[in-house]
Amino acid sequence: MSTAKHEALHVLTENGVIAVIRKVPNDKILQVAESLIAGGVNALELTLDTEDAFHIIQQLNARFGDRVIVGAGTVLDDMSAELAIQSGAEFVVSPILKESVISQTLLHGKISIPGVMTPSEMVKAVEYGADIVKVFPASVNGPEFIKHINGPLPSIPIIPTGGINLDNAKDYIEAGAVSVGAGGQLLDKEAIANEDYEKIKRLAKQYVDVVKKARKDNG
Repeated sequence: MSTAKHEALHVLTENGVIAVIRKVPNDKILQVAESLIAGGVNALELTLDTEDAFHIIQQLNARFGDRVIVGAGTVLDDMSAELAIQSGAEFVVSPILKESVISQTLLHGKISIPGVMTPSEMVKAVEYGADIVKVFPASVNGPEFIKHINGPLPSIPIIPTGGINLDNAKDYIEAGAVSVGAGGQLLDKEAIANEDYEKIKRLAKQYVDVVKKARKDNG
C-alpha cells in the first residue's frame, strides 16, 4: 500500500464519521460541507445520484481538499468509479459488491468500500481487494450484527451506513465499527432548507463527539 493511500485511510477513519451528502440542493452543498468540516467531520461522501456529481466532487476538492478527504458514493459500475476518481475522489463507496468497481478503484490506488450484508460477502470483498466494507443498510440488523461479525472476522474493517443516528452511533462503534456513515440524520433537511448551517455544524460536532467518547469507553 502506498504512503498516500495509507494516509488517506487514516484521515477517512480518524474522526469516525463519514458525512454522506445525498439529495442536498446543489447550490447549498459547499456551504453544507463547510459546516460539516467546522463541526469536526473530515470525510465527505458525495453520492453519484447528485446532479452534476463529478463537477461537485471537483469543487469540493478544490475548496476543501487540504482539510478533508472527499469520496464518491452510490458507485454502481467501473466507469462511474473511473470518472469519480478522475474528478478527485479518494475513496469509492458502493451499496453493492461488484468486483469490477473494486478493481477499477484499486487500479488508481484509491480506497475501495463496497456494500455488503453477509459474512460471505465480506470475505469475498476482501478477496477482491476491498480496503473496508460497508454494511448496508445497517439498520436492518443493528449494532449486534457488527458485534457478532467482529468475533470470527476481526480483521475486516466495517463501516455501517443506513439508519445511523446520534442515539445508535455509539453502539456501532462499541460493536467494532471503524467509522459510521451518517446521512439523513446528520444532514437535517429542514436546517438545510432554512440555511441553518449552524445546526449542521452542531450536529456534526455531536456525531464526532459521540464517536470519540465511544472509542474512549471501548478502550
